[in-house]
Amino acid sequence: MDTVASRKLTGEGAMKVLNAAVERAHALNCHVSIAVVDDGGHLIAFTRSEKAELYSIAIAQAKAKSAALTRFPSGKKSPTGNERDDHHALAITLAAGPGSFVTIPGGFPIFADSEIVGAVAVSGAGIKDVEIAQAAAAALDKNSSNAAAK
Repeated sequence: MDTVASRKLTGEGAMKVLNAAVERAHALNCHVSIAVVDDGGHLIAFTRSEKAELYSIAIAQAKAKSAALTRFPSGKKSPTGNERDDHHALAITLAAGPGSFVTIPGGFPIFADSEIVGAVAVSGAGIKDVEIAQAAAAALDKNSSNAAAK
């Protein structure tokens, strides 16, 4: 077999994820930037709260791209669950190239029926970035599972 079928994140799906992140950020009273990318790390949807710091724009996009390309949440933990030391994390970041691997938590892969279709990331709320992004990433998988059950 030379090809396989794969799911793709649509603009509508990206907006569901983005809206879930916005709702969670509002509930936590956080001012953030939110990026949703496809499985190749290309931006599909983005928003920034009016009071979010401008630097959070690039950070959210880099976290999302990292989560999409690695198929694993951004941060210093490896897929095996080990915490990377600073030297190792920096070495991977430099080897992967600018914006391809980020050791800051807050980016999560998006699943649709157990297949990764993209990623979402949040920047600007510190430790709450993780909570907001996790809630957003879970929004699409719940919807796709419900649609498959119907």
